[in-house]
Amino acid sequence: MQLTLRPDRLVAGGDAMARDDDGRVVFISGAIPGELVEAEVGSAKKDYATGQVIEVLERSPLRDSPSCAHRRAGCGGCDWMHIQPAAQFDAKVEIVRESLRRVGRLDANLVEAIVHAGSTVSQFGYRTTIRVVGGPDGMVGFREQGASEVVPVTSCPIAESKLSRLLPLLDVDEGAEITLRTSVATGAITAIWDRKYRKSIRGLPSEVHIGERAWLIERIAGHDLRVSAGSFFQSGAQAAELLVAAVGRAAPELDGAGHAIDAYGGVGLFAVAAMESVGKVTVIESTKSSWFDAEFNLAERESKIVRGEVGRWAPSPSDPVDIIVADPARPGIGKPGVASLTAATPAVLVLVSCDPVSLARDATLLAAAGYSPERVEVLDLFPNTHHVETVTRFVRNGS
Repeated sequence: MQLTLRPDRLVAGGDAMARDDDGRVVFISGAIPGELVEAEVGSAKKDYATGQVIEVLERSPLRDSPSCAHRRAGCGGCDWMHIQPAAQFDAKVEIVRESLRRVGRLDANLVEAIVHAGSTVSQFGYRTTIRVVGGPDGMVGFREQGASEVVPVTSCPIAESKLSRLLPLLDVDEGAEITLRTSVATGAITAIWDRKYRKSIRGLPSEVHIGERAWLIERIAGHDLRVSAGSFFQSGAQAAELLVAAVGRAAPELDGAGHAIDAYGGVGLFAVAAMESVGKVTVIESTKSSWFDAEFNLAERESKIVRGEVGRWAPSPSDPVDIIVADPARPGIGKPGVASLTAATPAVLVLVSCDPVSLARDATLLAAAGYSPERVEVLDLFPNTHHVETVTRFVRNGS
């Protein structure tokens, strides 16, 4: 079914929202607010439908032609490449505001869109970790947006140049997925893939470190961090540095604090780089490879690594906590995590969120637990995509 629609806003998830003649909400991929578009509706339910732009009838002045040939061929990796770069940040700020209003029922004026040289990473070449999948004829590629089909690629403009140059060398069985990571500091490259595909990846140069035990060193805010191939790390070194700085702005009390917690701490990024003046740090992490990285990275600090889920952690009354920094995955902290972290009664809790809807949900849960948001900083760490990062400061009521 095809519909002619005029969307009026961009929403979390990256689509533009419009209404059909019956008032039903339609989420349109590839549209920009204010445009008149012809959309192919692929999924329709009672309350909403989803669709894809097939023709732009009235073009927004903010529309841009995707500079990447692979995106034009259907690659789903850069879903906002059709929006001019200067407009992307403003759109992300509005999405955060709308999520806080609609889901969290919070004061949208909390959003502090700090526009300065450090608020966004470079438009291209910023990703130091990418995941590709084997496509037809052994070529690697990225999946189409919302589909399982693979678009073969020979380069990637948002990947760090060493990773982009590696792509045409690879010969990968169809369906096999491989994660590649490089270090800006050293130039080292790691590669990891599922063991069931152990004979499916060919063409990697001999200097690439392969497998679960492979690791590299990245330098963030003056600190060397070991990052294993199987450990989570930020999208790139630029992103990690900007987040460390934003956490410092959100919690100046970290300077000289007695005990701080890095929840969902991964390799200990914030424990190392944002909590360097804290007397004691505790990292809570559930991934095995990240445990060992965090232990290595904090070997010279008074520190403790809690191996397990945040929602199952119980604070010790004899070990008071001053500040918590939490950087959960996309679903957010959730009820168990909020219960555990607020039981420690820190004066300040900083939430690093990669999803504006989960931020709003977590803000509601934290408010119920006695923590009020004071400021939200929006960062654009994923240019050319709808993804947005926020750093929010919460304070305990009565502190």
